[in-house]
Amino acid sequence: MPATLRILIVEDNESDADLLLRELKKSGPDFIAEVVQTRTAFEQALNTFAPDLILSDYSLPTFDAVSAFNIKQEQHPLIPFIIVSGVIGEENAVELIKSGVTDYVSKSKLVTLSTKITRALNDLQARKEKIITTEKLKTLNLELLSLNEELEIRVAKRTKALAESESRFRSMMETIPQIAWTNTAKGEIVFYNQRWYDYTGLSTAETKSAGFKAVVQEEDLKMISKRFNAPLPDNQASEFQIRIKRADGVYRWHLIRLVPIVDAHSRSQLSVGTATDIQELRLLQQYKDDFIIIASHEIKTPITSLKASLQMLDRIKHKPQSNQSSKLIDQANRSLVKVTTLIDDLLNASMANQGQLNIKRQPLNLYQAIASCAADMHIDNSFTIETTGDDTITVLADAIRIEQVVSNFITNAIKYAPECKQIKISIVIMDGVAKVSVIDTGKGIPQEKIPFLFDRFFQVVTSETQYTGLGLGLYICSEIIKNHGGTIGAESDLGVGSTFWFTLPLAN
Repeated sequence: MPATLRILIVEDNESDADLLLRELKKSGPDFIAEVVQTRTAFEQALNTFAPDLILSDYSLPTFDAVSAFNIKQEQHPLIPFIIVSGVIGEENAVELIKSGVTDYVSKSKLVTLSTKITRALNDLQARKEKIITTEKLKTLNLELLSLNEELEIRVAKRTKALAESESRFRSMMETIPQIAWTNTAKGEIVFYNQRWYDYTGLSTAETKSAGFKAVVQEEDLKMISKRFNAPLPDNQASEFQIRIKRADGVYRWHLIRLVPIVDAHSRSQLSVGTATDIQELRLLQQYKDDFIIIASHEIKTPITSLKASLQMLDRIKHKPQSNQSSKLIDQANRSLVKVTTLIDDLLNASMANQGQLNIKRQPLNLYQAIASCAADMHIDNSFTIETTGDDTITVLADAIRIEQVVSNFITNAIKYAPECKQIKISIVIMDGVAKVSVIDTGKGIPQEKIPFLFDRFFQVVTSETQYTGLGLGLYICSEIIKNHGGTIGAESDLGVGSTFWFTLPLAN
């Protein structure tokens, strides 16, 4: 409703007009009014006065409400038109309202005039809003129609482009020398290239029925179910190695590489896989790995201990009566024995060929062996090692190998958690086996990296830390413990610290 209502009154009786004005002033809104009596004056006022509302007597000497209403409808159909009369009659009033007149007020009941004016103006506002909404909807519909036509054109072009792209993609997959395929995010393979059928000797029906299960070595199938069929994390490429049976029945190692195909929104719906024959390369790599495992890691620990003993002896060589001399010589001799043993292992052809560690199990007091190992490493007093637990536990184990595992755990704690000045070693019996835990309070390891800690070559590398080495230490520890019939693992919380542990069967 406007702040000041403009009311056009069509009335030839001045007394009736004054009566209307008094009633409006008494109970109506703020307004200004103009009174007209003739058709000419009415038509002129419609344009010059621009009324918000028209109040009209039903019958005038030269003019009437019906004529005024028709004129108004042609020029200004939205302006409310209320007839104010005492002689119109109810039936005529109803017919006029049916024809479009806004309302009717009897001159004998002007008290209702204010209410009807308010209702008429509210109805007008609602009609205007409806008209605006309708126009907006029309505009939106036109825009949607245009967008739909544009979308249909784009879809048609995109469909054609996809068909051409698929044709080029299949041609490329058929020309590469590797076995190749495509699979959905759920692991369903939807395409194999011809190299697959040539290499495996499988028919299309056999491939559809069994796929990789028919040709992958049984030990590798479990890995396939976990990694081959799993969604690629963060849309990153994945690599692993499995053994695939050739058409002649021979299993050969293959490097599997899975690469996601992502859309413009970085969403992956399809992955491309390739299998490259790496049998010869893997054999050469295996020989190299065996040498590195023994030469770089197994020998390093006792030599370091031997070097430390000799350095301490050199410092006290001018003190022949020193109480430390005997202890350091014994310690150096033990380290030398370890080196000799490891060199013997290196020269053992069967171990080099089969990748097996030489384990010599003997009754071993686990607490004493680990405490001795910790004492050997606690030379420069830059950190402390606290060993706690059951000192009566006896296991059948290779003392040198177990010390090698503990030394590796402690060395890693010092290397990767330098801010941790105290390392704790716990030795307990749990669930019928001996459990050894090496605990630090360093920065910790991200959870997603823990499953790979004992993989060959794996290193925990972040943007803040860079460490040298081949990433073989924990792998060797894992193999030692497995050859003892035990288990190995790690737990970590960021900002709290890490626990590396292993278990060994108890001696009967």
